[in-house]
Amino acid sequence: MLALIAKRLGYALIVIAGVIFVVSIMIKLVPGDPVDIMSAGNPGMTEADKDRLRQQLGLTRPVLEQYFSYMGGALRGDLGISLRQRVPTAQLIVERLPATLELTFWAMVLALILAFTLGIVTALYQDTLIDYAGTIVAVLGVSMPGFLFGILLMLVFSVHYDLLPSSGYGGSVIAVIPRAIVSGDPALLWSRARYFVLPSVSLGFALMAINARLIRSAMIETLRQDFVQFARAKGLPRRVIYLRHALRNAIIPVVTVVGLQMGALLSGAIVVETVFAWPGIGRLAVQAVSWRDYPVVQAVVLLSASLFVTLNLIVDLLYRLIDPRMRDG
Repeated sequence: MLALIAKRLGYALIVIAGVIFVVSIMIKLVPGDPVDIMSAGNPGMTEADKDRLRQQLGLTRPVLEQYFSYMGGALRGDLGISLRQRVPTAQLIVERLPATLELTFWAMVLALILAFTLGIVTALYQDTLIDYAGTIVAVLGVSMPGFLFGILLMLVFSVHYDLLPSSGYGGSVIAVIPRAIVSGDPALLWSRARYFVLPSVSLGFALMAINARLIRSAMIETLRQDFVQFARAKGLPRRVIYLRHALRNAIIPVVTVVGLQMGALLSGAIVVETVFAWPGIGRLAVQAVSWRDYPVVQAVVLLSASLFVTLNLIVDLLYRLIDPRMRDG
């Protein structure tokens, strides 16, 4: 197991370094640079002043030199200084990351709960009206972009009925759960959870649809296996057959793709956070691209790539834990 982890970590470092290199090249191909953006609000800045500022910011150095300098600083924990806000990039990431992680967490929890419910029910009632209705929901979830679904939810539940806030962040739900339990005040919990409803649903709807179809297909295939037929012949209760025998084997393909889907949620959060004015790293990345704030863009990509490969490593280990056939030795 240790050899597997070491091998995966080696691959992860190579992947992360390659991703940062590609992003470092691509972001500099975008027309304009940070100095041009800054000078737009300062008409008195001359070309000589611009050139002097570019040299001070290190923008005149060769691209490879900038890349290796950034990677060397990243290995020491230094992600650079924001060109726009002139504060450490790590500080901006630390301030914005909790909001994105919690939004991603609740979106994944909601997506998995609905996916398991819909997938199991449609598998047990195959080729019925329930199955057809589940198929419609799944196709709708896969076909509709998250930002469009979010805008529709906003129009219905915020503008028309005024039930949920259309934007903003009311604070962490996880942090307030113990206080709400101790005080017995569900209104305290709802005062923060209401801000998560629309962004979480719009972010996790597509993943719910994909996982629901995957669980349905895996359940139908598993229910046809000989060991399930043997369990029925033994007279085991249907609940035991479906949940202990069929679902445990059907869950393996879902676990395999959950890591990739978590990475997709982190990338999809960029658009959703922009739509709902969510103060996370996704919105920070959009602002950094528009400002040509290279250190912030590289830091966000570095963080996203690191989380992505870490989740994939965790999924590999969980896969071996669930499926004994995959265990070494």
